Amino acid sequence: MRIYSIFNIRKEYQSFIFGRERMLFEMVANNEREPESSVSKQLSFICEPLEANSVRGEIYTQLENKFPSIRWVEDYLQIEHQIKGEIKIKLFKYYIEAVCEGSRMLDLDLFQSLGQINDSFLAFNKEEAECGWLKPIKHLTY
Repeated sequence: MRIYSIFNIRKEYQSFIFGRERMLFEMVANNEREPESSVSKQLSFICEPLEANSVRGEIYTQLENKFPSIRWVEDYLQIEHQIKGEIKIKLFKYYIEAVCEGSRMLDLDLFQSLGQINDSFLAFNKEEAECGWLKPIKHLTY
């Protein structure tokens, strides 16, 4: 099982965070999950709040063609594929939590779909110490 926290980074901070993803990952990994913690305040500063209804609809629209079974169960979007496995997606104010069980192809399908919705998503997998942009930022050097 892999648990991803996918943050919507504000456009004005993307170039600052680019190359410093590991530092942000360490900050997120140490988040005490208290509403008034300094980490939560910092995340609210660099992350764009997610509009739950809009994001839910867009995720559903992107994934319904790729998966035969997709439905809302309480506050989770549950996606199942007979061969690949299962994803449970839950939306929070500043991030999306995705719990993937099965093939890594599930992760790729999810990331590709989210990358089409927004190019500002940055994903973290605390258990396996992985992080990366879902749609890499392009930088020009002069």
